[in-house]
Amino acid sequence: MRRISIPQVRRTFGFATHARQTCAIAGTAFGTIAKSAAVLVLPAVTMLVVLLMPALMDLGGVPLLPRTAQVLTVLTAPVADNPRPPWVLIPLLIVFCAGELVWRERDAGLSEIADATPVSTWVLFLGKFLGLTLALVVWMALLTTAGVLGQMRMGYFDFEMGLYLRILFGLQLVDYVLFALLIFVVHAVVNRKHLGYLVSLIAFGVISFPSTLGLEHHLLIYGSDPGWSYSDIRGFGPFLGPWLWFKLYWAAWAVLLAVVARLLWPRGTERSLWSRLHLARRRSTCATIGVAATAVALIVTLGGFIFYNTNVLHAYVTTADRMNSGAEYEKRYGRYSAIPQPRLTATTLRVEIYPERRQAEVRGTYRLVNDTGVAIESIHLATAPEIGTRAVSFDRRIARGLEDDELGYRIYALEQPLRPGDTLQLTFEVDFKPQGFTNGGADPSVVANGTHFTNLDWLPAIGYQRNRELNAAGVRRQYGLAPRRPFRSLDDDKARRIRVGGDPIAFEAIVGTSTDQVAVAPGTLRRTWTEGGRRYFHYVTDVPINNAYGVFSADYAVHEEQWTSSAGVAQAPSTREARSGQAIAIQIFHHPEHTGPLGRMVASVRASLDLYTRQFGPYPYPYLRLIESPARGMGVQTEAATIEYGEGFSLLKRGNTPQDLDLVFAVVAHGVARGWWGMQVVPAAVEGGGLLNTTLETYSAMRVVEETLGPEQLREYLQFMRLEYLTPRTRAASPLLRASDSFAYSRRGPFALYAIREYIGKDRVDEALRQLLEKHRSGTPPLPTSMDLYRELQAVTPEQFQYLLQDLFERNTFWELETERATAQQTEAGTWQVTLAVRARKVVVDEAGLETEVPMDDWLEVGVFDEGESYLQKHRIHSGTQTLTVTVPQKPARAGIDPRHLLSELEEEDQNVKAVKIGS
Repeated sequence: MRRISIPQVRRTFGFATHARQTCAIAGTAFGTIAKSAAVLVLPAVTMLVVLLMPALMDLGGVPLLPRTAQVLTVLTAPVADNPRPPWVLIPLLIVFCAGELVWRERDAGLSEIADATPVSTWVLFLGKFLGLTLALVVWMALLTTAGVLGQMRMGYFDFEMGLYLRILFGLQLVDYVLFALLIFVVHAVVNRKHLGYLVSLIAFGVISFPSTLGLEHHLLIYGSDPGWSYSDIRGFGPFLGPWLWFKLYWAAWAVLLAVVARLLWPRGTERSLWSRLHLARRRSTCATIGVAATAVALIVTLGGFIFYNTNVLHAYVTTADRMNSGAEYEKRYGRYSAIPQPRLTATTLRVEIYPERRQAEVRGTYRLVNDTGVAIESIHLATAPEIGTRAVSFDRRIARGLEDDELGYRIYALEQPLRPGDTLQLTFEVDFKPQGFTNGGADPSVVANGTHFTNLDWLPAIGYQRNRELNAAGVRRQYGLAPRRPFRSLDDDKARRIRVGGDPIAFEAIVGTSTDQVAVAPGTLRRTWTEGGRRYFHYVTDVPINNAYGVFSADYAVHEEQWTSSAGVAQAPSTREARSGQAIAIQIFHHPEHTGPLGRMVASVRASLDLYTRQFGPYPYPYLRLIESPARGMGVQTEAATIEYGEGFSLLKRGNTPQDLDLVFAVVAHGVARGWWGMQVVPAAVEGGGLLNTTLETYSAMRVVEETLGPEQLREYLQFMRLEYLTPRTRAASPLLRASDSFAYSRRGPFALYAIREYIGKDRVDEALRQLLEKHRSGTPPLPTSMDLYRELQAVTPEQFQYLLQDLFERNTFWELETERATAQQTEAGTWQVTLAVRARKVVVDEAGLETEVPMDDWLEVGVFDEGESYLQKHRIHSGTQTLTVTVPQKPARAGIDPRHLLSELEEEDQNVKAVKIGS
């Protein structure tokens, strides 16, 4: 017998071995994912992002500057709480890949062999999880590559790779990894492949749409957080802190879930939950128990800290709580809505902003005047419930007071009533000292760079505030409140004393901030100085402003120019001051790197002031100020001679050809128009009031675009605005004269004015607007309403088009038009005879949505278009199907009814114009 010597092999199962095994399994798992046909979606999506980047960086046909921060808003989406398409695809791929990895050996029939290998369950679980994590890292790298290539494709080369790394690998990846671990745990616990997929999808649905289940607190929604935001001005601001605390909390939960997955990880032939629970007890080593105990301790500690911030330092307010507060506010104090109150005539503020501490203090004084004609016995004050309002005092004795800080309402009874004509001085202090964070994250009002707050958000207001009431009819019924309209009735004569935005005030403010920042408030800057290591700015208004204004502080660059009128006002010099040579300072406070749109903004301001002062009289302020804020929006908001524009506004590019819409020019012209509509002509706070500011501002901007940039630019601007009509919405609405929604004011109103001008001529509409200004410029009650605008339009509209005014303003009218076919044939004279078969229907819709067809015998445009001049004339059109014949000199290409959509709404598939079929 031959003796065989077997070498002695030292077997080690220490940390190094486990690490090598984990890496090997992770590599195998990653390879499995990489070879999966489903994962081919990721490079396909990457290529689509690159190819579609110009379309993604587009706002209604207006190209956007592909700055990295903007690109990343497209490339990222949260897993929890309403993920955006198409990125909902990634969690679904995670669900698929996690299931395939967990069930890989069992699907191949090798589970018993694999389960018998001397590999720790931790290693099996962790290796597969790391393999999926590595795939997610690769996906983040692909997204980074897609973003950079997309920017290069658009000719942009400032890539900000650090921002890509922080957002995609530091923020987005965490969301995906936490979700991936949850899916591993689901498959480990359920231990049925297809049932595991079903449970995973249900879990994803709960995480994605928690509000449908009444879940709002982020402590209850796996992987959820208050969100984060990034801007060039503010950076991440205060948002990362709350985000990090919640992620650490959910990471602790993830560790605990990983322990559960390890204990229940299926190995061997046993499949029942009872037997695996039995096995889990044997797997519960001291190390496992220690990890689980540490995870539980972290969950309790971190969860307690978050709860302390969100529910103790701050009141946790759900949607239901907010509705309850609104209902209680009205029930408790609604009886004071009509009580006489003094009018605020002047505000003086001393504002101290501490950007580095994210704190601010405001000491203010109000001058109140009793102009009601009756003695006032008590002062009612509405305070901001979230802001600390303290040290309220008066320059006369108070008998008693009521302070309800929960609902933000205070009543101060005066020992001696305030007689008509008497004045009263009210002083107050407001402190903004944020402590911790809320369930919604941190308050961004005061930050290291980019502080912005408004008086409406922070400062006390006089009297009962109707805007705090609940509006929706169903919600009011739910809380036992009487039905009411969002605005007072157009027929309410008493309401014609109440101005939209409140009465004008004199304003003065001293604002202190850090030495490296510029503080901005309404008024002319009288002086600036440095004191105690801080920088101070003193602003005073020369002309009263609307009582809606903001205070800003940031490391602004300031672009300054001056506009001087070249001619006085041509019309009605007896009633309007002619100011030849009137000088207005143009000031733009902007992020130092956002200089792209400055030239177009200044050009728009100049063109707007030229046209508006020529048509409507002088601009009322010695300055016009544009201020950039950290907001991501791309619109503007004008109050107190200040146009505030969001950071996103600086992304708007001018197209490559002169025909491409200059949206920056148009939007700034809209903002400048506020100096006349809303500041000089201030509507009463009744139905239809928005026609006298938003509608007229938008229409005025149309006029500036047309006069300065030409008719082609106006057509592009109108087309841009008409895109909003493609959003599905109900026809049930009030007529324009009684409208109360933003769509009516910003779209239906301007298009109605534009349509009537195309019928009666722009000079007549301009004259109507001048007359409106002449009669209501003083701002004294009774204040103008939509009926005053309507009467001026009636006065300049010929009799034959009075019916159109009624359809556009008095009734909620819709024209349903279709060109069924268009044919043409050449005549012996060489001209072309075009025949149109059109169908027309006209309906009036009431507020309940009831449609009533009305007889139609209206003037509508008929258009025929070719390579040269176009035919565009008005024809009488009646209800039903009819045939029209027109003769044009050139061979026609397209033809139809109401081709410019003056009366009919734009639809996805334009039925108004058809290609012309050439006959024999």
